[in-house]
Amino acid sequence: MYFLKRTTVALAAVATLGVGTARADLVLVGTVTVGGTGLGTVNTVLTLTSFGNNTTEQGCVGRNAGGDFIGSTAVGACVAGATTDVQTGASQTQTRTLAEAGITTGTNFAILFNAVEPAGNSITLNTLSANFYNNAGTLLYTATYTGAPHNFLTTQTGTGNTGEMFTLDATQAAIVQGLITANTAAGVRVGLATSAGNPLPAQGGPETFFIFNNGAATVTPEPSTVVLMATGLVGLVGFVRRRRA
Repeated sequence: MYFLKRTTVALAAVATLGVGTARADLVLVGTVTVGGTGLGTVNTVLTLTSFGNNTTEQGCVGRNAGGDFIGSTAVGACVAGATTDVQTGASQTQTRTLAEAGITTGTNFAILFNAVEPAGNSITLNTLSANFYNNAGTLLYTATYTGAPHNFLTTQTGTGNTGEMFTLDATQAAIVQGLITANTAAGVRVGLATSAGNPLPAQGGPETFFIFNNGAATVTPEPSTVVLMATGLVGLVGFVRRRRA
């Protein structure tokens, strides 16, 4: 019985490895692959490219009574204004309804960050906010990534269907579920605000962000999480061997 209890505790410790205690509205899950490739076949919300010799990039897209608008906001609710980093060509930047992306519940809401740096070079994602609007342009809710700026050591070499997935934590997923219940998935639109490039610089782009149903994703955990899980499993095996001895 003693051995069983100790083993259960060890397994529980392994199960919780990689789960931080800090609150985060948007949670970085890891690298994922989803269906569809290119700007025209996924629900792209925001596209950024660093301008001139700049090594940082930021911007946002939001919605008001007049329709979609862009701005230079890096975090939080989007404010309309001039920006050189936000790309506005066909399918590059626009708010999207949850229904367009096949999102039917708060728990299957996800954002994919698809960074495309020259030769697959690295980049730091500094901030990310998801703004939820009704179709009339009223801001209903903002969920923000509250973790430390994250360094992605490699990026994609073409705009496609692989990138870094962010989802909502349980509290925020319940709030978004309430928005869906009150407005329907077709009546809730998503805009984004973000910044990237410090300390690992942005060297071009484009960096695209699209929304999707995370049930369609194949997830590869973050390398740091894999290392922690492996360390925990090695420790568990050692514990079991010592008990048997």
